[in-house]
Amino acid sequence: MMPDRLRLIFDPPVTAPETPGSWRSATTEPYLTGPLPAHLANLTATGLVARLTALTDSEAADLVAFGALWLDDRPCLQPGLGLAGFQRFRFNPPAYGPVKFYEAEAGRIVYEDDDLLVYNKESGRPSQAVPHDAHNNVLSAVGRMLTARGGQPPRLWLCHRLDADTSGLLLMARTREAAGLLGRAFQQGQVAKEYLALGLGPAPDQAPFQVEAHIAKEGRRYVARAGGPGRVARTDFQVLDRAGHPAGQGLEQVLFRAAPRTGRTHQVRLHLAWAGWPLAGDRFYGRPEIEAVWPSPRLMLASAGLSFTHPRTGRPLVIRLAGDQPQ
Repeated sequence: MMPDRLRLIFDPPVTAPETPGSWRSATTEPYLTGPLPAHLANLTATGLVARLTALTDSEAADLVAFGALWLDDRPCLQPGLGLAGFQRFRFNPPAYGPVKFYEAEAGRIVYEDDDLLVYNKESGRPSQAVPHDAHNNVLSAVGRMLTARGGQPPRLWLCHRLDADTSGLLLMARTREAAGLLGRAFQQGQVAKEYLALGLGPAPDQAPFQVEAHIAKEGRRYVARAGGPGRVARTDFQVLDRAGHPAGQGLEQVLFRAAPRTGRTHQVRLHLAWAGWPLAGDRFYGRPEIEAVWPSPRLMLASAGLSFTHPRTGRPLVIRLAGDQPQ
C-alpha cells in the first residue's frame, strides 16, 4: 500500500524530544493566566515567571525568550521587558523545556523566487509559533535558514496554515505586496488545493465523489453534519489506490486525492470520517480501536498540490510535491 513515492510524501514526523521530568511541573496547572496585579508592575518578564514558579532567574529568562510568556495576548520574547502598562499574562511552558530541536532543511524548499517560497512542511511541526514555543515551527525555522544564507533577517508571511500533524506544501510570501494579493486569493477561493489522504474503511466505489457536510465547532472540537448549524463545506474526492488492512473484516486502506472547495478547519479529515473513511493516524476523528493494535506513524494527510496566479507576473503557477502524480 505504501509504494516508494508515497513514503516520500508521508515521511516520518518531527516531534519534540523526550526530556527527563517536565518543565510544567514547576507550576500547578498546565498554564497560568490572569490579570497582572499592580504591585508586580515593577517586575520584568523574567521576574514574573520566577515569581509564579519554582524556577531560577536563568531558567525563567530562557522560557521567556523561548516564547512561553504572553502579555496582553502577544508573545513576550524579551526577558528584561518591564511589566508596567500590561494588563494580563499567560504562562505556558512546554513540557520539554526551552529545547531548540528543529531547523528547516534547504532540500525541502519546493519552489522559490523573489516573491514566494513553498516549503515541504514536516508532520509534527506547527506552521507558526505556538503559545509555548516560538522557535520550533516552520515559519521561524525557514526565516533562520534564509538569514544564514543571506545575512539579513528576512520578513516572511504565511499565506495559509497546515495543522501541526499535516505535512506538505506550505506557501509563504516574501513581500508585503505578495502577501496581500495571495491572502485575498485564498479568501476568494482562487487558490486550488489538493491533498493526499489515507483513509480506513470498507472498499469504496472507484468513481469520484463529493462530500457536502456542514462543519461546526462544539467545545474544543469540530464536527461534520448533513445540515446546519455550521458552515457549509464541500470536498471532491478521487480514489487513487486501495489495499487490504491487517485488521481484515472488510477494512481497507484507501488512498484519496482530496480537493477542498471551501476552506474550513479540519475539512478533509472531517469529511472523510463523516463519509466512512477516517484518516489513519487521526487522533481526533480516527479509529482508536484500530490505532491501538496497528498504530500509524503519523497523521496520513499531506498537502500535495497548489495552483494559483503568481501575484507579480500574473501567470498560472502549479506546484506539486515530488512523487505526486495527478490522475
